[in-house]
Amino acid sequence: MNTAASTRCASKTSLRWERARESARRCIREAAATVFAEEGFERATMRRIAAVCGVTKVTLYAHYRDKERLYRAVMDGHLASMPSGVLDMHGVADLGDALRRITDGIGRLAADGACQAFCRALAHSGPAHDVYREHWHAMLAPYFRLAEDAFTKASSRPTHAADAEKFLRLLLTEHGLPQGDRPVSEPDATVALFLRAYAAPLPGTREF
Repeated sequence: MNTAASTRCASKTSLRWERARESARRCIREAAATVFAEEGFERATMRRIAAVCGVTKVTLYAHYRDKERLYRAVMDGHLASMPSGVLDMHGVADLGDALRRITDGIGRLAADGACQAFCRALAHSGPAHDVYREHWHAMLAPYFRLAEDAFTKASSRPTHAADAEKFLRLLLTEHGLPQGDRPVSEPDATVALFLRAYAAPLPGTREF
């Protein structure tokens, strides 16, 4: 076999090996995502992950040297796959239109499989992995800014930040998603928000 043929053969072998390696790592990450979502970081074991993936612990450790590295690979993968908070707000007609677009954006986020797995793993993991809570807060930040901007444009009231926070927290709660890191406003702010909402009855409603 000449040099060129030997090189082509070696290249094909290397390519097959890389594909097999990536396939194995993908299987491991998918199994780990399932286990972390069910049990969180602390309770999950490499033995359980290997069993779910159908590989030996030796094979598992050959690809990921410890559970921490595997957890990071899984959570970073979830973050990279989630829909971004960049929404099309062009041509927004009014406050209702803006809030509906934000609601649709949160709905798409909540329906995303990577988001669901990320949030379940986060909920079951301890404070040692707060870095991923910070990532989640960063993921929500664009929605908070859009909501605050919508309330600012709709009214001259000095409650835009509190109103945006309440609106987003209600949406997140409805979808079972973790809350953001913005300070929770006082209960009076929630009461005031609903009082303002009901101060101008919708057509066809009656006042008490």
